[in-house]
Amino acid sequence: MLATALFAAPAIAGPVERRIYPAPTEPLSIEGLPNATLISVATADGLTLHGIEVPAKPGMPILLMFHGNGSSAASAVGWFAPLLAAGYGMIAAEYRGYSANPGTPSEAGLVADADAFLAYAETRAGSAPLWVVGHSLGGGVALGLSQRRHLQVVVTMGAFTRLRDAAPKLTRAFVPDAYRNLEAVAALDEPYFLIHGTEDATVPSNQGHALHVAAGAAGKRGASFVIVGADHHPDGALLVPIFAAIGAELATGKLSAAGLPASIRLVPFGQTRPLDP
Repeated sequence: MLATALFAAPAIAGPVERRIYPAPTEPLSIEGLPNATLISVATADGLTLHGIEVPAKPGMPILLMFHGNGSSAASAVGWFAPLLAAGYGMIAAEYRGYSANPGTPSEAGLVADADAFLAYAETRAGSAPLWVVGHSLGGGVALGLSQRRHLQVVVTMGAFTRLRDAAPKLTRAFVPDAYRNLEAVAALDEPYFLIHGTEDATVPSNQGHALHVAAGAAGKRGASFVIVGADHHPDGALLVPIFAAIGAELATGKLSAAGLPASIRLVPFGQTRPLDP
């Protein structure tokens, strides 16, 4: 997730980069992660990065997952356990400087990391569906990737409009990386689905709403899934019906709230009212 302490102290108290990228230092482990294997990819600038892969059941989508700034590939796999149990596959990218990977994280560095993991995921997916998913900071990574490559679908969870908007006004000038998600959403040429909790204290839901409005204004295909009462890290079990609804829309071109719990509101882009009452 985007660390809640990211901008809690003045910028002069320490390097801003450490607040943006509070990387875990322990090497990745697949202990307690059923069917998971460690993988490695090579970036264009010469780094070898480790990540985690869980195979999909035949015909099920593979999720290329970009986690938040205070998380790891391993924690992302654990969070998505209900989806994996339902048959989805997952390639959990791990960034440079995270989980004993070499390098130093930055926006430019994560661009190279995303490109490398996408290349690996495309090879592994073959003809199977490949969905790009980003949580919090990872939403910026995923949307940035969509500006360089045409993807099958992009899903963001708890995404901000841009990184500086997640910082207090007095510290924004010190934030070196941008992650301009609002501009990226307007330029999308693939289906886009946005997930945000109404009680997200890390990235307030009004930023999710701004992304929703931008997508609607640009005539993008997709919708927002608003989870009433959810925080920045929604229950993984709630993601199962959401991803099923995304799959149904991709297959039919029609949005339906059938099967969604009462706590989830499905709002098509360009609209303000949910499909479900």
